Amino acid sequence: MIISQGQYQNTNGHMQQTYRRRTKKILKKLAAEPCPSCLVLTSNPAARRSLDTNYPYRQNSDIFYLTGSLRHDITLVLRPNTSEPITLIIPPDDKIKNLWEGTPPNMGPIAEGLNARLVRSTSVAETVFKMLRGFDSVFLPTNSSPLATKLRNHLSSLPSHEKRALPSTVIDAEPLLSVLRSIKTPQEIAKIKRATALTSAVLYHISQAIEPGMTEHEIATLIDYLYRLHGAEPAFNTIVAAGKSAATLHYHPGERCLKAGEFVLIDSGCELDMYSSDITRTIPIGESLPEPLRDVYEIVLSSQKAAIKRVKPGVTLRTIHNAAAKEITLGLKSLGILKGSTDKLLREAAYHPWFPHGIGHSLGIDVHDPTPFQDHTNFILEPGMVITIEPGLYFPKRAGKVSACGIRIEDDVLVTKQGHQILSQDVFPKELSELALLLG
Repeated sequence: MIISQGQYQNTNGHMQQTYRRRTKKILKKLAAEPCPSCLVLTSNPAARRSLDTNYPYRQNSDIFYLTGSLRHDITLVLRPNTSEPITLIIPPDDKIKNLWEGTPPNMGPIAEGLNARLVRSTSVAETVFKMLRGFDSVFLPTNSSPLATKLRNHLSSLPSHEKRALPSTVIDAEPLLSVLRSIKTPQEIAKIKRATALTSAVLYHISQAIEPGMTEHEIATLIDYLYRLHGAEPAFNTIVAAGKSAATLHYHPGERCLKAGEFVLIDSGCELDMYSSDITRTIPIGESLPEPLRDVYEIVLSSQKAAIKRVKPGVTLRTIHNAAAKEITLGLKSLGILKGSTDKLLREAAYHPWFPHGIGHSLGIDVHDPTPFQDHTNFILEPGMVITIEPGLYFPKRAGKVSACGIRIEDDVLVTKQGHQILSQDVFPKELSELALLLG
């Protein structure tokens, strides 16, 4: 199942219609703004790795969402209520650059599919700046886009007499697109399922190789290799954390060796066809686990089940988090770590030192996909949303009978009209009894 980059260039008729619908929706939202407003988006700039080398290129998520292109040098301008509402700008053909880097994908079919005007410009900033005339507001990305930075600086530095007919307000573009991106189409859901299935297969393969004496770095390297072997990329830096290392949430795999009688936490996901998965499993090493570690694992698993059970349209992420927090609190009381009234402990978030993060996040083109809510906890679920559910317990040092450890269990969950579907249902098992059979 090797997938070449060329296959990402979605120019077939069905996908062209999808991107056209998306740009039309954004144009409609721009037209509904209280004052004349336009949107400017650009491809991500190359990210420098060292003196004259770059990191592997990754397209801007919003550009991909609206065009389906991975080309490095696209600028998209949306201007409602004009004769040419959609414009794609690219630089002129550069034969010397093409000699070194190859000929870039032809933008003609994509421009045609979007009903867009295709412009070649030696000065993209100047071309865009001219197109801003007549608009009071411009939506720009807040990332490190050199063009967005140049436009901001130029608009703010102009003397007042030259600002007439130019945007006086610059607005963050993310909320404009996040409303659309938070609801996934059936095609997007299918892509997330494919990414989840690959992550599942990789975790299963890795589980057969895990044994005491291996290092965290070895396992992480094998995971990343298997993703790339099958045409994907790691969606984020793979986390492999053995024993007490797992108490660090975003741990970087090191040379710590796996030891029998401990857990190894693997938080991993792949990006396949520009859509991500994000799954965490905490796997026992060896055949025998101390009872306190088993107890902590069961508490986390119980909290995840309680949280997933609450997933349905109309529910907030806060409600789902509270369901998990209640199970975590009861579990910490059973371990003797917390004492007192459960209600009071929950009101005070007494569990927070051991469960310090949220219950999950939106998932899609970005592993942390944008949502249309400023307050993430009041993220109201709707059919078509995909979220992660990932409670955990972390003990940087011994607490009573529990030795230093970290346990997290995470699945990718689709919100449906009827309730939910666990997209990673068939991934590496979670029940300790099933893990024993698989690893035995």
